Amino acid sequence: MAFEALTGINGDLITASWMASKKAYQTERYHKEEAGTVVIFAFRPSFSAEDLFAPANISSFGEIKMKRVQFPCMRKIGKGDEATVNEAFLRNLEVIIDPKTSFYASVEMAVSSRKQIVFTGHSSGGATAILATVWYLEKYFIRNPNVYPEPRCVTFGAPLVGDSIFSHALGRENWSRFFVNFVTRFDIVPRIMLARKTSIEQTLPHVLGQLDPTNPSIQESDQRITEFYTTVMRDTSTVANRAVCELTGTAEAFLETLSSFLELSPYRPAGTFVFSTEKRLVAVNNSDAILQMLFYTSQASDEQERSLIPVRSIRDHHSYEELVQSMGMKLFNHLDGENSIGSTLNDLGVSTRGRQYVLAALEEEKKRVENQKKIENKWPQIVKELLWIENEYKPKCQAHKIGYYDSFKVSNEENDFKANVKRAQLAGIFDEVLGLSKKGQLPDEFEGGRDWIELATRYRRLIEPLDIANYHRHLKNEDTGPYMRRGRPNRYIYAQRGYEHIILKPQGRIAEDVFWNKVNGLNLGLQQEIQEILRNSGSECGSCFWAEVEELKGKPYEEVEIRVKTLEGFLQGWIRDGEVDDKEIFLEGSTFRKWWSTLPENHKLHSPLREHMMDEIRAT
Repeated sequence: MAFEALTGINGDLITASWMASKKAYQTERYHKEEAGTVVIFAFRPSFSAEDLFAPANISSFGEIKMKRVQFPCMRKIGKGDEATVNEAFLRNLEVIIDPKTSFYASVEMAVSSRKQIVFTGHSSGGATAILATVWYLEKYFIRNPNVYPEPRCVTFGAPLVGDSIFSHALGRENWSRFFVNFVTRFDIVPRIMLARKTSIEQTLPHVLGQLDPTNPSIQESDQRITEFYTTVMRDTSTVANRAVCELTGTAEAFLETLSSFLELSPYRPAGTFVFSTEKRLVAVNNSDAILQMLFYTSQASDEQERSLIPVRSIRDHHSYEELVQSMGMKLFNHLDGENSIGSTLNDLGVSTRGRQYVLAALEEEKKRVENQKKIENKWPQIVKELLWIENEYKPKCQAHKIGYYDSFKVSNEENDFKANVKRAQLAGIFDEVLGLSKKGQLPDEFEGGRDWIELATRYRRLIEPLDIANYHRHLKNEDTGPYMRRGRPNRYIYAQRGYEHIILKPQGRIAEDVFWNKVNGLNLGLQQEIQEILRNSGSECGSCFWAEVEELKGKPYEEVEIRVKTLEGFLQGWIRDGEVDDKEIFLEGSTFRKWWSTLPENHKLHSPLREHMMDEIRAT
């Protein structure tokens, strides 16, 4: 059997993962075993309702936002939204990863010896394995991917853990390839989290008892199992139908009405799912296609089969040992829309309508790729316009000792008009990209693409000062309010967040600068005041330097002293990082220099910018 589609995973590793998952049933929390250069951590599942839905969580699906401090990558970068995960699963992880636990110490030991780590588990133990893998990626792997071994996560019949942002973040970081989830055809557990908590809370404790392998007695005519299965699949159907309507832009009227008063599950598949039938294993890594298959692969072909499926949905959760033992005798396909998709889905029991929906999901992914190619075809135009700003417009402005910001703000020259045309053209391109990104019409990897982020950063640094100049030239600050609060376009916000996430350290920005060391030494009141300034001014972003200067000039020094010192504290780091052009801001006729010259003499005497100002004077 070939597992080329499952990067870094072979039959032996799958078998070892399953055997470790079985042993985890006999432990309190996890089982560890080593084989050569591989360390396997298998987590014990729980069949208590409290471990599926945290008792104190009042939401319909038991979800919670991931903390950005602990999981900085698990978010939508541009929009800034954190991923949502099941709170009970997350709380279980937090107990395990406490630095005082044996698990934490074992991972540290494996990391220090550079051994590959495999996280695995059956049922909700698989949910813990998924979150433990994310924790490892955030804490160790992202620091130095060339040093720390790539982890692997192999689960068997695991419930869904996170939402679409969770799945997107894994795709953006190129981490989805580390996750492989095996699902037998009718297993109810991978579908449970698509159901509303209130709709299944009466039957859930009984069904969980039946799902526990230590209690394998199942009655063939158990009405509570039938009721539970029917409810879960009804909610799964609604989620799947709503998702495909959003995907294709053909939202049906009844679904629009339904979703207005019925909250739908936020959980979505992440990583690669391997669906199993008697004849074959089918690997799928498209989250939208997997969601459709979770519903359509579990449908009956006739009335007789339909009556048997509820109990089969429990038995299939117990059948992963049989799956692992029979892998070598099954055909293996990767569902990519090209290779015998019809016969493959037919073997999985997918109906004609289901095949159409799965194909629609695969086609949408192709469209995302095509959209990315269209954007990349515009890169030469973007680069051309930026080069003109850099190599022609800026030098000509600097020759007049005022810089391109001040020249554009006055706009008396023909070159200022040309710069405005190019500014508008580039805004159109970047707004188009932003629109596609917001609608999910680009591949997950695009948001984290270093080449694109570097280009967007170059654009932000060069062109945002022109937008700020235009904002103040037309006195929009008087009508609308400060640029940073009211006027900053989202295209710059998204570009800035991409830079902070990818180019800077994962912990973010310039927290290690000398400036922050000074801030941390201040009393709490001043620290909070500076934090408030950063939230409401341009002092977090170098390309917004001019917006803060415009807000500060004309105000009494006593009112803005901390803001002035904050700006000066950031400025040297921005100059070093290329966020601000020191050749521009210290010119004799620049708005910044003129304003700075009006500051009190005592401030200027102790200012970190004093030498810069003196150098410019000596140069002239």
